[in-house]
Amino acid sequence: MNSGNKNDAKDSKSKEGYNVDIEQEEDVHDDRPVCGLIMPIADTEGYPIGHWKEVKKIITTVAEEAGFRTRLVSESDDVRVIQKTIVQNVFDDDIVICDVSSKNPNVMFELGLRFAFDKAAVIIKDNETGYSFDTGPVEHINYRKDLRFSSIEQFKKDLYLKLRATFKKSKEDNHSMYLQDFGKFVVKELNEKTVSENQYIFEKLDELQKEMKNFSTANHKPVKKEFSTTKELVKEIFYEHTNGENDCSKSGYSKSRLAMLISMILEEHHNILLSDRTIIRYIEEFIS
Repeated sequence: MNSGNKNDAKDSKSKEGYNVDIEQEEDVHDDRPVCGLIMPIADTEGYPIGHWKEVKKIITTVAEEAGFRTRLVSESDDVRVIQKTIVQNVFDDDIVICDVSSKNPNVMFELGLRFAFDKAAVIIKDNETGYSFDTGPVEHINYRKDLRFSSIEQFKKDLYLKLRATFKKSKEDNHSMYLQDFGKFVVKELNEKTVSENQYIFEKLDELQKEMKNFSTANHKPVKKEFSTTKELVKEIFYEHTNGENDCSKSGYSKSRLAMLISMILEEHHNILLSDRTIIRYIEEFIS
């Protein structure tokens, strides 16, 4: 008898004073529109430890009050490759809030994807982060980097109104969130073709990489010193972007992403063509 009582206890749990069967609770679906969060996650130099957790809490509170189900674009109920999850969520989410504070490379890349998909987004940043050339024309909502209470309360009101207004605007027929601001596009004929999911994603990423080439290298200061070898130049650029550290992940880069950026810089500023694979081999030599 005792074991039966224990099993019964496992099949239900108390929620707000009521006993709710787990099976019944699993059938309840959250039909609220989804607000994806694109923002830094790991602690960043120049910001106090736990800063982004506090920012995420503020953003989530506002989005939930505005009627959205909120989560990071990297989160998924399914077990899948994280890059695939991010791309899928960046495309699917009803709206996203993107915090470009500190100009984290991953954040800027994911925002670029959202722009390429021409989907609804609200951009925010702290008052010490400057505007980027490509996103400058788009309205940003600013907040104090020190998260002072009085200013954050006003920021929350502004974000709430902007979030609701942007979402409402995005539901209008034939409405373009961003691409219409960059010129008039006339499509004479639309040809449809069936492609695999992976092929579609890779094509979009390739297009985005080309579109973001100038943006990715905009903050690079051309190296004025002369180098006897390309390898020495790569080393200089590598340590410039890692703040002198051997661990590039501390600056928010993976080896492959940093190699891609260095390759773009070499081509854009130094007229040198060098494969990502060669640059990765150089990087491994630098940090060994």
